[in-house]
Amino acid sequence: MSSNLSIPKYDLVIIGAGIAGLAAARAAKGLGLSVKIFDKGQRIGGRAATRRADGFTFTHGAQFLTAHSVEFRNICQAALREGALTNWRIRGKAALVGCPTMRDFSVFLGRDLDVSQSVEITRIKMTENCLLFFDAKGFVASGQRTIITPPAPQTAALLRQITPTLAQTADGAVYAPCWTAMFGFDEAPPLPRTQEPLQFDDGPIALANYEANRPGSDSTNFALTIQASAKWSSLNLEDTSERAASALLYELSNLLGLQMPPTAHQSCHRWRYAKVIKPADPDKLISDCGRIAIAGDWIIGPRIEAAYLSGLRAFGQMTKAMHLE
Repeated sequence: MSSNLSIPKYDLVIIGAGIAGLAAARAAKGLGLSVKIFDKGQRIGGRAATRRADGFTFTHGAQFLTAHSVEFRNICQAALREGALTNWRIRGKAALVGCPTMRDFSVFLGRDLDVSQSVEITRIKMTENCLLFFDAKGFVASGQRTIITPPAPQTAALLRQITPTLAQTADGAVYAPCWTAMFGFDEAPPLPRTQEPLQFDDGPIALANYEANRPGSDSTNFALTIQASAKWSSLNLEDTSERAASALLYELSNLLGLQMPPTAHQSCHRWRYAKVIKPADPDKLISDCGRIAIAGDWIIGPRIEAAYLSGLRAFGQMTKAMHLE
């Protein structure tokens, strides 16, 4: 086995199939490199997430995206042309949303990429010739370079022993958590008629969206997604999912003065690393050896576009270090 490890299998191994990882992988593949992505989740996209349960569809992660930079506008225009994105308006301003779900944008970005799901890389070992990647069961793959894109605390833990400087950079990012509750109904709930999500500046609820109103959604998708505020989520972070869901539905019902019909589905997802409130904002995203780089929205700020740009930036610094331009 050791003799086989002397020759890297991949030019680039990327940890995490969120937006940053997908952006870096696309750029690397565009230069003809062999690229492998490992992701511990069951679906690509990270927090640009969609969940299906009991016949209902929920957007339980990022609700929409915006595009300001040339690089991100270009990829969004391509996704619009292919129907993976569609236009929306949030608080009267132009926005984009995955069509028919947020995950469809991630699927568009991940097309033709080599992604292995449900594989959590727990250790990376550096050798003179390559990097070795291990999960809990043992050796998984080898590569010449790697870009690490999970949330900052997970990135820091993975890199602490092999590149303390990048781990320290990741330690500088700060997140707010978010409880996201999901409810399905056999009939349409009596929510206010609006094409936009309901957003609140104070109190326990940050956002509530009736999924049937989402552009491109099925009008019979009687599904409600509630995202708690950062303060409420922090105060109730260790609640059970059942208690968090019930509390959030109660709070929204009181806030709107409504009585909700019985639920046919009820669940809750705890995002411990939901929104970046203090990005790391480093100038250098690569290790001194030039073989390891970091990326993620925690590098720049709490937007899907920021994650995408961080992936391009990390790979760009890596190509300069390794003279791959």
